Amino acid sequence: MVRDWQGALAALTLAFGVSAAGWALQEDSDPPADAQAAGQEAGSEEAGDEASAPEEAASSLLESLPAPTLHNLAEGDIVPVICPFRDTIGYEPGEISCGLLAVRENREAETSRVIQLLYVKIHARGPEDEDGDEPDDGEEQAYEPLADPIIYLTGGPGVGVPSYVERFVDHAATETRDVYILQQRGITQSGDFCPLYSLEEPALNVARNTAEQEEFERRRLARCFERALAEGVDLSAYNTVENARDVRALREALGYESWNVWGISYGSHLGQMLTRVDAEGIRALVLDAIVPNDLENLMRIHRWAARVLEHIVTTCEGDAACARAYPDLEARTYAAIASLQENPVVVTVSDTEVFPGGEVSVGGQAIAFAPFMMMYEQSTYPGLAAVLNAMVRAAERRDETVFTAIALGGGGDLAGGDFSPGMNAAISCNDGYTWQSAQVIAEDMGEVPGLAGLIGSVEGAAASQALCEQYGMGLRDRADYMPVSFDGPSLIVNGAWDPVTPPDLARQIMPGFTNGQYLEVPFAGHGPTRSDECTAEVMVAFFDDPSAELDTSCVETANGEPSFVIAMTSRFVARAIVGVEEEPESFFAFLAWGGISALLLGIALIVFPVAFVLRRIDRNASANTGGARAASVVAAALGVGGLAVLGYAAWHTSEISPILLIAGFAGPARIGAWAILLGGLAGLAALFLVAGARLSSGRMAIGTLGGIVLTGLAAVSLAIFAAVTDLTPF
Repeated sequence: MVRDWQGALAALTLAFGVSAAGWALQEDSDPPADAQAAGQEAGSEEAGDEASAPEEAASSLLESLPAPTLHNLAEGDIVPVICPFRDTIGYEPGEISCGLLAVRENREAETSRVIQLLYVKIHARGPEDEDGDEPDDGEEQAYEPLADPIIYLTGGPGVGVPSYVERFVDHAATETRDVYILQQRGITQSGDFCPLYSLEEPALNVARNTAEQEEFERRRLARCFERALAEGVDLSAYNTVENARDVRALREALGYESWNVWGISYGSHLGQMLTRVDAEGIRALVLDAIVPNDLENLMRIHRWAARVLEHIVTTCEGDAACARAYPDLEARTYAAIASLQENPVVVTVSDTEVFPGGEVSVGGQAIAFAPFMMMYEQSTYPGLAAVLNAMVRAAERRDETVFTAIALGGGGDLAGGDFSPGMNAAISCNDGYTWQSAQVIAEDMGEVPGLAGLIGSVEGAAASQALCEQYGMGLRDRADYMPVSFDGPSLIVNGAWDPVTPPDLARQIMPGFTNGQYLEVPFAGHGPTRSDECTAEVMVAFFDDPSAELDTSCVETANGEPSFVIAMTSRFVARAIVGVEEEPESFFAFLAWGGISALLLGIALIVFPVAFVLRRIDRNASANTGGARAASVVAAALGVGGLAVLGYAAWHTSEISPILLIAGFAGPARIGAWAILLGGLAGLAALFLVAGARLSSGRMAIGTLGGIVLTGLAAVSLAIFAAVTDLTPF
């Protein structure tokens, strides 16, 4: 789906080549010490000859390089390169390798230039034993993979390969087969033509409403397209037909007669196009999270967003605890969205580099699309209701702290990471995503009036299509984009809760796959073949024997209806985000209050038991503290234990989804919060008891008195800190 959120590559490869040559020359030009001495004795008359040595060495080095080299690849050539993500993804040599494939930018134009595409090979790691470990034969040997590798077709369009490599190194697919991933044309090292897309003209980051957002996005696109054309990019060549031809070219360059094809999201669109372009090269086909080749019904985003909200509301209403914790969720959600659309919350931020003017407007999109994005991965489902309720609650209270945290989070990675917006926009224009959106948006908004205008407008969609045409990216011939007909072995998969490519779209394409099987994974999100272990195993079994009847029994049992967590509501994380970004010195000084209190309680939890043991060893009688000592130990234990429980709850919450931390803390958070408050009461009791004992006895060791007083004050202080920072169970 759209964003699943050449000059540059030439510069990169040239820089790499120069650096490598320079490194080699430096190694070769460092003679031994005795040779250096001999050179010094030779005198200045040889200086001219010595000065020419680097040029001669460079010429000799270049002549000795095997052809083809990075700077002169011809169409169809491949050459190995160091993986550009080697410093961010840990792997050993032989586990992952990379290369460049040369292809014509536009095969429909005789004078088209040649561009270079990055591809990755994840080498099969070998089957695991029953305990999940790789077999140990005493001596490490390279595993001989099955002869039919897999080509993975990436999503987006526009997503780079690193995120896929990270996900697939331990995937069932890479156990017995090599998996290739082609980084599609126009993405990062495959010729990104707008690498500074979101970094230029920062004023475009501060749209006040949907209409301005649409206008600002068109301005970014126009600048991107202008620059691409000036650099010689043929924008019309960035389409799914050419992408399919690139996949065929990679297969042929690697020498495979056929291979297994696996595509998810936009990759499913590319996979369907591949059945037109290279049907004979497909041994078996798996498509997941379906984007129909004709794009019919795909761009009904208002409909799909409403479907997401319906899933959350219906599931919550069916759970008594959830319904009680988050009452009237549907009505409150649509009311909150309407309120923010009519009157957005405007927050002030200090980062005027990213947000010129220092103000950010937050509208109803924040409510609708936080849970929408969470529904991509079923692992985050337990937090859906809590996050939706937290966003609605923030809108009802116009909570600037929460919305400031959201605004600051939205300005995080403006560089786009491994996503290339220029390529995404060109594909959208040429393939017809933009055109389809303009055709259906009025009807789509009419279906769900409560969400109308969140994604865009009729006028904005028409203006975007006009922009495509202005830069030579009008609608391609629809003959290539008709529903496909393929009689090869196929497995069509879709998650039942997929937010952006729902099962309706998968069922829509099934008639064209006469030798196909359909698998709908209950309560699964976007692309279960990559995220659900059971579905992945079914896919591998299909590749092992495409003609066999599939055992899908585990799919029905492994994905039950999600159970929503009831989070302890807290604005602590939102305050922390704002504090760290806006006033870090004051915020960390504020945190020191809680930290020092906790430290004193931790020391007390050690000192009091040690002192007790030492007194028993020395057989000294304990001073009469009137129960204050025991109260101090209880206060310390409750305070430290409560913090530990809250820390675990925070970790547990982040494992469900970092977004859930905006809502509060899941798991045993309330137990931890209650413990801290009760610890404060125990500390207060210790102070009263020690004061009474001191008054009645008149004497008490200064160490005993000081320890009890410090512990009691620390426990009370920590409880007050928890109350002030919203770490309470109320």
